Order: sequence, then structure tokens, then C-alpha cells
Amino acid sequence: MASGGSATGQPVEPVAHPKRAHYLICLGLGATVGFVAAFGETFYAPLAFPVLIFSSQALFSIVVAVAVAPLVEEPAKSLGLLLLKEEEKLTFEIADWTILGSLSGIGFGFMENVVYALAVQGYGVNVSLSLFLLRGLLTAPFHGITATLTGFGVGLWQKSGNARMLVIPLVVAMVVHGSFNLLASII
Repeated sequence: MASGGSATGQPVEPVAHPKRAHYLICLGLGATVGFVAAFGETFYAPLAFPVLIFSSQALFSIVVAVAVAPLVEEPAKSLGLLLLKEEEKLTFEIADWTILGSLSGIGFGFMENVVYALAVQGYGVNVSLSLFLLRGLLTAPFHGITATLTGFGVGLWQKSGNARMLVIPLVVAMVVHGSFNLLASII
């Protein structure tokens, strides 16, 4: 199951497929990060504070959604994958890392949607349920897709032994996420 990993940066050959616990770790850590990210303005909105000083509240919200949120959320969603790769020294096929990434993103999107639905419960159960279902159709799969890219990058990193192989898929996930948020902000 676990192997020694590659301390020298040499490629590591996959030895097994993930077990149920590995899937649950990624899903659970994705959901945990999604719970924290749902309160995101509290945590990472201060990164966009200079925009608020020199501009309007509307621009501030767009900057947080388009620039700051993807930079924070995309790497954070994949903490479960990094835990399995770096701490547990597990080696899987690229496709397995991709599936683990998908689960991490789906857990993230689901929990974020639960928190947002509960936040609008004061407007009635219909509004809360409608928001949950609409976001469930759009954002939970979307988070799964962007985390799939990061999972693919983790698989490339493991296969090549070069951590830089994670950077391009992670940046693509951030750009896709930011573009989605921009489109959602202007519609």
C-alpha cells in the first residue's frame, strides 16, 4: 500500500489503487475546507482590502470573487490529496489522483452550498432550498472539475518526481474558477 516515496525527486511507480478510506479522506477534507471557505470573506477578503480603499464596494466583491477566492480555494481543496501523497507516501496512477481530486472538489462544493443555504434560511425555506439546488447543479460539479485538474497535477508530480508538474494544472484550475466567478458576478 504505502511506499517509501522519492526523496531524491526520482519518479515513483504506482503500487496500488486507493482504498475506501482514501476516498473518504479526500471527500471529508474537501468538505471541511468548503465549510471554512463558505465564510471566506471573513478569512481572505482582507487580501483585497486595498481595492476597498480606492474603489467601490461592488468592485471589492468582484475582486474577492474573481482573484482572491480562486487563489485561496483551489490549493486548499486538495489538502487531502497532498496529505495522502506527502504524509502517507501513497503512490497511485494519475487517474486515481484525478478521481481523488474530483471527490475533494465535490465535498468542497457540497459543504459550501449547505452553509450558503443555511445563511439565507431567514428568507424562507423555499429560498434556501432553491439556492441549495441551483448551486448544487452548478457549483458542486464545477468545484469537482477544478479539483480534478489539481488531482491530475498531483498525479503528474508523483509520476515525474517534479513538483513543478502540479503548477500548470493548479493555475489552470485557478483561471477557470476566476472566470466562472467573473461570469457569475456580471450576470
